[in-house]
Amino acid sequence: MSHRFRHIALLIIAIVSPLWMKAEERPDSLLLRFNAFSKLCSPEKVYLHYDRSCYTAGETLWFKGWVQDASRLSALPPSNFIYVEILDEHGEAVVRVKIKRGQDGFPGCIELPDNLETGNYTIRAYTLWQLNSASEYLFNDSIRIIGSTDKSGSKENSSGLEISFWPEGGRYFADKNSTIGFKVVDRQGRSMDFEGTLVNDEEGDVKRVSTSHDGMGVFSFRSRPGTRYSIRDDSGKLHPLPSPSTDGATLQLQIHSGLYYFGAVGYGGGTASLLLRDASELRPIGELELDGSQGTLVMKKSFFRPGINHLLLVDSRGMILAERLFFVRDDEAPVCTMEMEQFEAVQRAPVSGSISLKNPDGTPLDGSCSVSVVRGALKDWHQSDGIVSYMGLSSELKGRINNPYYYFSPEIPLAERDAALDILMIIQGWRYYDVERIKYPRERVQEIRGHVSRRLSSRMPRNFTFTFMIPKWNDIHSVEVDHGRVFVIDSLDFPENTEMLINIGTSRVGTHYIPKWDGDPAAEPFVYKPAPGYAGSTRILAPTMNQMATDDTLQAAVVTAFYKNDDVLVFGRSYKEDLETYKDMTLVEYLSMKKVVFEYDGENMYNRNKRRSTSFEDSVESYDDEDEHGKVKLIVDDTEAPWWSFDMLRLEDLRSISISTQADPVYGGDGGVVHITVKPASRHRNMDRNPSLLYFVPLGYQEPRYFDEPHYDKGDTRLNDLRNTIWWSPSVAITGGRATINFFNSDRTDFPYLIRIEGISADGRPFSCHRLVSPE
Repeated sequence: MSHRFRHIALLIIAIVSPLWMKAEERPDSLLLRFNAFSKLCSPEKVYLHYDRSCYTAGETLWFKGWVQDASRLSALPPSNFIYVEILDEHGEAVVRVKIKRGQDGFPGCIELPDNLETGNYTIRAYTLWQLNSASEYLFNDSIRIIGSTDKSGSKENSSGLEISFWPEGGRYFADKNSTIGFKVVDRQGRSMDFEGTLVNDEEGDVKRVSTSHDGMGVFSFRSRPGTRYSIRDDSGKLHPLPSPSTDGATLQLQIHSGLYYFGAVGYGGGTASLLLRDASELRPIGELELDGSQGTLVMKKSFFRPGINHLLLVDSRGMILAERLFFVRDDEAPVCTMEMEQFEAVQRAPVSGSISLKNPDGTPLDGSCSVSVVRGALKDWHQSDGIVSYMGLSSELKGRINNPYYYFSPEIPLAERDAALDILMIIQGWRYYDVERIKYPRERVQEIRGHVSRRLSSRMPRNFTFTFMIPKWNDIHSVEVDHGRVFVIDSLDFPENTEMLINIGTSRVGTHYIPKWDGDPAAEPFVYKPAPGYAGSTRILAPTMNQMATDDTLQAAVVTAFYKNDDVLVFGRSYKEDLETYKDMTLVEYLSMKKVVFEYDGENMYNRNKRRSTSFEDSVESYDDEDEHGKVKLIVDDTEAPWWSFDMLRLEDLRSISISTQADPVYGGDGGVVHITVKPASRHRNMDRNPSLLYFVPLGYQEPRYFDEPHYDKGDTRLNDLRNTIWWSPSVAITGGRATINFFNSDRTDFPYLIRIEGISADGRPFSCHRLVSPE
């Protein structure tokens, strides 16, 4: 133990309190900021368990959402709603649903449009509160959709490699023992195995180095002052290491026999504080003299909380000089296992199994979990994350991680997982949550926001009657307003496809007030970029449509499809068929369902992805009626028309409709163009609508929907059973440490089945269990 760490001893737990009191007597701005952030601005984490990661267009994607606070100190109530979206390759939402918290958490489903093109899509989930941070902090994952056409081009062959270096603690110093993490990727950014040689410009070869997991490796050496070092690959190319630092500080960690040995060295004079951050708090644990001398700190595992711990050195100005992440496994984590009864490899045979949830000491636990069972051809198309790995690892680190569940899989030896996990801690830094401006609250209830403007005038609207209506409930509320420009209707509770009306009445002759809706809140367009893939992976490719000839490939069992000219597969219904299928819907309601990026404010239709964003606070002060950004043009019988004249028009009154999110070469439309032709008897009826009446359909929460589960023991006689997801349940209750599941084989005897269990115990701890099962 070095004297360079003040007030530190091997039995560190016994003397933490005096240090903490010392910090309270001299408040540290970083400490105060962190504590305030943890209590009042704590981010939420959303994890989504969905049944698989490969679908055909037109299928149903089943999911269960989980919401958890990033900080245990949060004083904020949890959100009651989550948003789930499917984004295309441009980051634009093609489907969007809102899920309300219920007794089973956040279960839901997405019906994938049947006209999607083949490609990789992003599934995204978030709460309104999460929109205060960047889109990368939301839950984002990649799925594959097999659609009508395939625009995915072939990638060029990989050649060459790139090596990035990550000194432990953030920097290293000459003439000091140093540890360097490194990552090797090919020119397409995919991780790859690597062996090379550490060399210097004086002696030549120093030592062999190699990756150990997912293109990542680590090596230790002692650099000579004034000597340059590089990694030489098999082709002879040199990859220079960064130069050693001359000031600042660094941190190192080694673990032996349950003891954590931290080494630190710093330069520049003065004293640095050693702080430890975990999910609950930021704790001062010592001080270091920045005079070039080595300091050593030894601590017991029991001092740390499970999960990612963040050790950092901070100077007197609050600047971070060095940081080191390390992961502490939870020795008391729930243990989830599954046992399957013997079942037959025949069509529609019953299958039963039991789930067990216990503490490591064998004490049974209560809890709830979601369970997915996927047929054999799709067993490799599953989430790379589980709820344990996402909540405790992926959501806390910068960038993407390849197969995060690897670090928690009981099928991988613990020593191997720990070694790989520690390299990951060196290379992928901590995602520091920081919110400078809170724009969105935690959504406990639904609300509607909008504006009231005076037609042909910028004056403040005065002396009017504001009436809010929900027609299908015969619910009407009116209030007399002296003056006002912005309205907020809160404490609402409404499901999807709920039409609403707002009417502004005034007795002043010649005065018209126009209500406008601000639209649904939504995250910015975002393109999910997966972590670099492992070049040596044997993961199967998604089967393409023309390969779907046998029972061993993914089949478009639920999609209306037919072959044309023997080589082109055409999907789905045309807009003409939609006019009959959705004839009871209004034009606005239909467009809000068909094009998620479209939003209607009561006067104009906008493309959300192309509209100039305006915060609520800014909109209170001013509102630009002439903003053309993102406007969608409405063309009625080849003539441009105002949206408010036709927003309540029903599809049964149309002869034809076509929709585009791109500008038209003739009519323009920055956000797109909608062409309709109207039956003669309908046109004039809708032109008479009062412009002071706002009609809109906000995004309501999804009403409960249930997986179509066959019950062959009760006389189910369905003609075909070609399920890709064999069974799905968003909520399986575990009582007394036990739960049972029961389902039936499909008409495909396609094994092994992949079973995934994701859940949270009654005391709030996540657990996962993934298993392949086959008939015995």
